[in-house]
Amino acid sequence: MARPQVLFRPASPPLRLLRRFLEIVLARTPVGRWLGHVPFLPRLYARRVLARRDHPRIFTGLYPTFAAAAADIPSWRLAGWDNEDTSRLWVEQIDPVILSTYPVFFWLSRLVREQSVIVDFGGSIGLTYYGYRRYAALPAGVEWVIVELPKLCEQGRNIALREGASNLRFVDRPGDAPNCDILLSAGALQFVEHSIPGLLEGLAGRPRYLLLNKLPVTAAEDCWTLENFGPAVSPQRLFNERRFLDYFSGHGYRLRDRWRVENLDCLIPFHPDHSIKYFSGFLFELAP
Repeated sequence: MARPQVLFRPASPPLRLLRRFLEIVLARTPVGRWLGHVPFLPRLYARRVLARRDHPRIFTGLYPTFAAAAADIPSWRLAGWDNEDTSRLWVEQIDPVILSTYPVFFWLSRLVREQSVIVDFGGSIGLTYYGYRRYAALPAGVEWVIVELPKLCEQGRNIALREGASNLRFVDRPGDAPNCDILLSAGALQFVEHSIPGLLEGLAGRPRYLLLNKLPVTAAEDCWTLENFGPAVSPQRLFNERRFLDYFSGHGYRLRDRWRVENLDCLIPFHPDHSIKYFSGFLFELAP
């Protein structure tokens, strides 16, 4: 049996602990803010961080726009999620289930009915679909449609064929997704240049439920950072909480539930005011 391709090699436990300690000092304390004023230090740090391929999630820099962040990705690194290396990240484990997944499973088990249509925005190769299917059978006639980038759609279709996932399909444009009962997005909106606003405007109709998970929401102003996730580097948005919630309430949605995603954070060295201790999840329902 061929060994799976290793896209990054984790550091040893002592080295991981040391790196984590330094990240916390630089990203959560006044020391990090002070060091950020040392000439050339943030730029040298960013250059080293963006060169690494042995770490699945590491952040650097603050930017006012997606374009400004994207312009700072080195030309010798893959940029974004639409590439072959990224599309192979989950091929050997298509149904990972981690702590942050369970609130989504909880609400899906209560909201999905026979003939429901779920649009999974940024659902990768079907990670939430396969994870949920591992624990519970979907009701009869459920259609699960993933909106993704072309390379991930291609990989997803191949895996769906292999797994016999006949009720799972992929489209690479939000406008091609059908009207749905549930709009699901788990950790994707922050990588899209025009998602809030833009997400609901690009749909064929208004879903009754919006189930959103693993989002970096902060009291600070909207901004962008760069995430090096191993095979590539991508701009990532940090959402201002007030504007985020106002966007959905302005479209007629009420907040039904909110939870912390404790196993995800965003530590941005030299910017402790923008570092996020935990990500967030939300359930919105269309008001009658």
